[in-house]
Amino acid sequence: MKRIFLAVVSICLTVSLMGQNIKLEKPTAKKASSFAIVIDNGTFNAVSAQVYAYRDAVQNDGLATYILRGDWENPMQIRNELIKLYKKAKNLEGIVLVGDIPVAMVRNAQHMTTAFKMDEDNFDRNESSVGSDRFYDDLNLDFEYLGRDSVDTDFYYYALKNDCAQKLNPTYYSARIKYPSELGGDKYQAIGAFLEKCAKAHQIEEPLDNMVTFAGHGYNSDCLITWLDETVTIEENFQFLGKSSRDFKQLNFRHEDYMKYRLFDELQRPEVDAIFFNEHGSIDKQHISEFPAQETPEDYVSRYAYGGYFNPGPYSILSKEVAKRKKAGMSKEETDAYAKRLIDTLCTDFHVTPKFFDGWWKTQNLTDEERKAEAAKSKQQKREIVIDLDDIKKDFRPQPYFVIFNACYNGSFHRKGNISGYYIFGDGRTVVCQGNTVNVLQDKWTYECVGIISLGARIGEYNRLVPTLEGHLIGDPTFHFKSGADFDFKDKIVENRKNAAYWRSMLDCPYPAVQNVALRMLNDLGQISPAEVLQKMKDSQFGTVRMECLTLLSRMGDNDAFVAALNLGLKDRYEVVRRRAGDLCGRSGDPRMMETMMDVFVNYPEAKRVNYSISTNFLNINQDKVREAFKKVIPTMTYMDNDEVVKEVNDVIDRNAKRYASSVKSILDKNEELKERISDIRMTRNYNLHESIPEFIKLVADKDNPLEVRVNMAEALGWYVYSYRKQEIIDGFNKILAEDKDLDPELRGELVQTINRLK
Repeated sequence: MKRIFLAVVSICLTVSLMGQNIKLEKPTAKKASSFAIVIDNGTFNAVSAQVYAYRDAVQNDGLATYILRGDWENPMQIRNELIKLYKKAKNLEGIVLVGDIPVAMVRNAQHMTTAFKMDEDNFDRNESSVGSDRFYDDLNLDFEYLGRDSVDTDFYYYALKNDCAQKLNPTYYSARIKYPSELGGDKYQAIGAFLEKCAKAHQIEEPLDNMVTFAGHGYNSDCLITWLDETVTIEENFQFLGKSSRDFKQLNFRHEDYMKYRLFDELQRPEVDAIFFNEHGSIDKQHISEFPAQETPEDYVSRYAYGGYFNPGPYSILSKEVAKRKKAGMSKEETDAYAKRLIDTLCTDFHVTPKFFDGWWKTQNLTDEERKAEAAKSKQQKREIVIDLDDIKKDFRPQPYFVIFNACYNGSFHRKGNISGYYIFGDGRTVVCQGNTVNVLQDKWTYECVGIISLGARIGEYNRLVPTLEGHLIGDPTFHFKSGADFDFKDKIVENRKNAAYWRSMLDCPYPAVQNVALRMLNDLGQISPAEVLQKMKDSQFGTVRMECLTLLSRMGDNDAFVAALNLGLKDRYEVVRRRAGDLCGRSGDPRMMETMMDVFVNYPEAKRVNYSISTNFLNINQDKVREAFKKVIPTMTYMDNDEVVKEVNDVIDRNAKRYASSVKSILDKNEELKERISDIRMTRNYNLHESIPEFIKLVADKDNPLEVRVNMAEALGWYVYSYRKQEIIDGFNKILAEDKDLDPELRGELVQTINRLK
């Protein structure tokens, strides 16, 4: 009887907004913080009983819950209603978007992603835009409407405005409950059943005391040190796991040839509370391993032959040089003779015999039909073990309440068939997943702040702290585990958002995840100095806290403290800190950390992912300074073949010095093909060429350069956010804006956006 009465009261309190078919139902209980269910009328009318049951469960769990429903015409209509609601609701903590809520496809904001770099001018906007609910939950951003594919799609395209905030800081958390149509069946029935599952989950007081992690093939360079140091992360973040060997399982693709079936067993084990996948992914696949999981001799030879982007193998070098000469008009006889001469050099450089190149010669002499046949044969032989939609469509009962997909595309809630959607709508206990709508950086700090969920924090509270344009929650963001500690961290973040004294008191909390949040909140409030953060990094016994300090110092604008943190981080005991410091060295470019960087690169080769991060820097930092630093490190080397290692390192530096010079020449040369210039300019977004910043600024100011070149260069310099010379960019662009009153509007907008990004 009481529930019926409350429902009547809710209906009476429903208000019609702006004369449209939009209604806001107020909460039926008073709480310190609030939450909103945003839903379309069609879904609401079909599952209203389940919506109210979910609303009641969330309210009983501490959040006064609004229901905002309507016949939504576009994302901006919903965003405007959320802005109004945020202004009047008490501590609006988060929202969930249920049913057919239109999708904002965001453009001009790739700097807010971790890895997505698709050319928005030359690729279809459906593929080159990022489906992102930051449109709904970060009210600091501002957007310009660009259009819609057709009246039959729920995709709406928006460009981030140049003169608004250029860094993510979500106002509240959000999540999606959207049924993947390829799953089949009645979507309303499925959404209703899922909301019932969520309501039930709120009634269960379950601590996070059992979890599984998995490292897939090819992820983080298959580095065993990266994988082993994950244990540090787990022990610091999840201190309440059980003591049995079944309470924490750290799985790796190497453990079994057919690891996917082992994962099925773990996913359906009833005591597992959470599982974290670290792997490669697609919209409809989890990439587990190649077959077989162990590398064959043929695999090794192929990998050595082709190498990688920064350290190309002999086949790659040979193919590139021969292709250049064919393009220049050399005959087949001439290119074959050249190839034979080059092979003699490559045999010496790579310690192989001429027979090693038999496979390369074979590829050169294939007809088009034979080449296609070889490609098909190779594809068939290189079978891959994946978990796909067919695997999880039938009789799949995933038991973990929370699943992290640290993988590309698995969180593509807006696509018709997607991995995360299949998980939450399975028959198991899974109520919330974290995933990405596009590709994601491998070296992303996967476990940043995640430990707060073992202290009772809602999953949404955690996800709001680690925002990216592509990173989303799919499912119920209000779900939380029972705290394993003697205090509950649930709701503490939103309740103390402006309470610097509270966060000061948390700096010595015994739980490192809480210390990390405290550091973050004090920084946001401007209540902690770079010197204090650097001292915390020096003193902390927790690797995850030291990582948070390094992250904050990279953003705080004190270059001296940042360089000191890099020198500390490169030698840190925790591999994640070393890896991030290695990456930031190249993004900083400051010569004061180069000796430490070269010491780590030369003397600690076992940390493959750290070495990879450092090796990528050789392209974009001052090679003369690198050589000076390397000379100082040489006396510390203890290799059996020191002279050979010295030669190899110098060769790598020399190759990248040539590539640096070649790229800069292409960018600055007005006689170079426009396509080549722009390609090299876009490359500098990932590999910042710090020493050429003055020349690049002159290029942007030079009216004799094509507008397209100037615009692309202005945009590329917006990626130099960690550069020790970024103030030169800000000053140079401000000067251009002040002195040239006739600037093209597109270029002016790009200059403004870059300045805002670098501030």
